[in-house]
Amino acid sequence: MSNSIATLYHRMGFELPYSVWRRKGESDQLEEMMNPTKMDPLNLKSVRGEAIQTFFEDTEQKVQFTYADDYCIFLIFTEKRKVSENDLALLFDFFYKGYAEFVDVTGRVKLAKIVDSISYTTASLNLEQVFSNILTHTLEVITNADYGTLWLYDETKKKIVCKASEGYRYEEIRHMEFEVGEGPVGHVFEQGTPVLIKDPSDLDFGEVKHISKENKQRWGRRVEDITNIRSVIAYPIVVEERIECVMYLGQMHSEYVLTDRDLWLLQIFTTQVGIAIRNAKQFANIRELNDTLMQRDAIHATLTDLSVRNMGTEKMVEELSRMVGQPLVFVDLLTNEMVPTMSMLPKGLSFSNLLRIIQKESHAKRIELNTKEADVLYPIRSGSVVLGCLIAKSPQTIRRLGEVALEQGSSVLALERVQKQNVLAFYYKNQQDLFDELLHTNDPELLNEKAEALGIRDSGGFVVAVLQVTGCSDPQELEAHIFRIIAELRSAAGALVQTVFGWQNKVILLAGVAGAIELSFFERQLNEMLVYRADGRNDYTLNGGIGSLIHSYSEIERSYREAEIALTNPLAGKFNHKLVRYTDIGISRLFTSRNTEEVSKFLTDIFNPLSEIDRSGGMLEQTLLVYFEKNRSVGEAAETLHIHINTLYQRLKKIEEVLGLSLKNADDALQLQLACYLHQRA
Repeated sequence: MSNSIATLYHRMGFELPYSVWRRKGESDQLEEMMNPTKMDPLNLKSVRGEAIQTFFEDTEQKVQFTYADDYCIFLIFTEKRKVSENDLALLFDFFYKGYAEFVDVTGRVKLAKIVDSISYTTASLNLEQVFSNILTHTLEVITNADYGTLWLYDETKKKIVCKASEGYRYEEIRHMEFEVGEGPVGHVFEQGTPVLIKDPSDLDFGEVKHISKENKQRWGRRVEDITNIRSVIAYPIVVEERIECVMYLGQMHSEYVLTDRDLWLLQIFTTQVGIAIRNAKQFANIRELNDTLMQRDAIHATLTDLSVRNMGTEKMVEELSRMVGQPLVFVDLLTNEMVPTMSMLPKGLSFSNLLRIIQKESHAKRIELNTKEADVLYPIRSGSVVLGCLIAKSPQTIRRLGEVALEQGSSVLALERVQKQNVLAFYYKNQQDLFDELLHTNDPELLNEKAEALGIRDSGGFVVAVLQVTGCSDPQELEAHIFRIIAELRSAAGALVQTVFGWQNKVILLAGVAGAIELSFFERQLNEMLVYRADGRNDYTLNGGIGSLIHSYSEIERSYREAEIALTNPLAGKFNHKLVRYTDIGISRLFTSRNTEEVSKFLTDIFNPLSEIDRSGGMLEQTLLVYFEKNRSVGEAAETLHIHINTLYQRLKKIEEVLGLSLKNADDALQLQLACYLHQRA
């Protein structure tokens, strides 16, 4: 920093011999910051007053820069010179960095004192001793305070009474009793917000400092009046969301008033103070609580060891059941599996029901079910993604240690599930690669090899289906949806599904179907899945397409391409939320998502000219659509439109003129008929 100081002084034109000294905190020692000519600091004593002060001593000129927290900088010149106010302000700001570093260091020291004192403060199980410890360590941290008292609400007396005092005679003030709202103590207890009084004469604190005549008399002559102070902090201590007591700190004789920084330090400290008071009040249960805290690490270590050694979910659930003292059931809501495997879901609930319940209670760590057994769910999540849950049958028998085990177990199980999810995703990627190789091989021997690797076996017939998830932007959530769909497919049609895997936002599956009956059953299962997810309760949309029945490995590619065409066919709107079969889309199979733009342009070229010339609200367009709908029967078309047959001929002639086409020309007639077909289904 000395180089920076020298550079700054040179630029400011300070060529005279000078030195810079620093005094920090309550220390009387001066620290040399810059002294190129080895000047003697003489007797530098800080002077109270303005932030920047200039004074003279013998032949030297001195400038004192005073910051908060007893931090001063002294600049000494060997002879008098005029320093402008701007230069002084610049120097004050320049030295502020050193002050900020000092504040940071001292703040850390004070915080360290707080941390060190917490263990000692909370060590006692005696409430009176806890109060004494609190005040002792508070005054070590808040050094500007002369004394401190702790005030507790007495339920019997309905008054706030003093339970501990440091810096004043406890016997002389312990008889004081405040009403709720009386004085700084009563005011803070009532309002629940801390009070910092830097100037008791301020009218804003008139009501806060009001104290009854009886309390003033009880205070005693040997102790200064509670209102005769320089600064005060009254801080509420909260225990389990309830104001338990009030800490009162006063400054009478010390040089510096209490500050907002002291208030901030108290905020940190009193959080732990609340814990200490709660522990002391719960003396009867403290041993069990301590045992619980001591065993938390042991529980976590045991479960983590099982995970690291890859002992599996079964062993982990078994160990958790032992810790909790009752059999637990783990439900995997990605693969719809249960551990132990022979377990049953709560009566009346399904995997999807459990998933919805947990998703609705997005932040709950414990969910009670309205079941006969009063089952309780302990959700297992990775971020916002629900991975599964633990189910306890008799939650009322679970003690605190069991709750800790469930809390720790949920975290370890979440990690184990995420690892399994990653393995499953890798497996599906491998399956996709194998399937892609199968689609692009013509070698019969290699074809059989790839089919065997995918688990495809000869069953008399095959069919490929493709399901697609849309509307889900979160990659983790999307992957979870894919896993759940695959699990449901295995459950609904597992006997027929020979290979199934997820890839990006799609699920690709190949089923072995011996004939039309099995194919119909398989299509019905897929269709029910799609319809169920169309009820608006999901945050995504599921669509599906299925190819035609095939009978050999070499035709699998064709069935797969057909399923994709059925899925991406933009004209399949009439199949909304239902499985689209390639065999049902007819001529629409020619118009997949790859050429949607061309279809749109084709329709625009036909119908826009009619709309522009038609001044009777779509009369020409309607006439053309009805004409081809009635298979070009002028009589039926005229009857449907409720017009004379000659009027129909006139309209058709007008259409021909506008479009430059002729209905007598086979190509033109086919073009118009196709436009009408696409228009009705687009």
